[in-house]
Amino acid sequence: MSGDDKELKSAFDIAMERAQRLGGLSSEEKKRLKEGELAEVGDALGKRYLSGLPIRDVELELEKYREDRQILIRYLLAFLVNQIRLTDPGEVEGVLEAIRHFSKNSEAIESIRRLMNEYQKAVGQAWQEIQSKLGTVRRKELARKGISGSAVEPATEASPEWLETSQHLLSVYQKRLKGIKSSLQAL
Repeated sequence: MSGDDKELKSAFDIAMERAQRLGGLSSEEKKRLKEGELAEVGDALGKRYLSGLPIRDVELELEKYREDRQILIRYLLAFLVNQIRLTDPGEVEGVLEAIRHFSKNSEAIESIRRLMNEYQKAVGQAWQEIQSKLGTVRRKELARKGISGSAVEPATEASPEWLETSQHLLSVYQKRLKGIKSSLQAL
């Protein structure tokens, strides 16, 4: 059992002891406490996975919670789904593999991959268009100021046009990603 699990257990035990001294908890309060504990354990497992814990070791940890395994997997999946970011395609692959393993939902995983590829392609295309359009205009402006040469590259990434376009693309694709994420969290 990891240090996080021991801390969670002892916090739960402390709460139970206090409740017993005060006359006990209702079944609803016990259920809420247990859910809170499982949510924290699910998040901790997700963080440990992202830090390098192999899926097989996550499975071993889940075995310790045999009777609450499905609930714990739900919290683990919720944590992992929240880690998916369109702007970090390199970081997402491991998260998607874990989600596929625990949810068995290959279709949603493939939808996310397609959406991320589509987003990356749209950003690349928009970048090329804006760089071409703004590059020509900015080079002419710089040439009028006496600045020219093959090493002159206008800073397109800081332009209001690029910032607006990239934010618009991100917003559009995040809405679509949110729909796919909600289908994964409904499991």
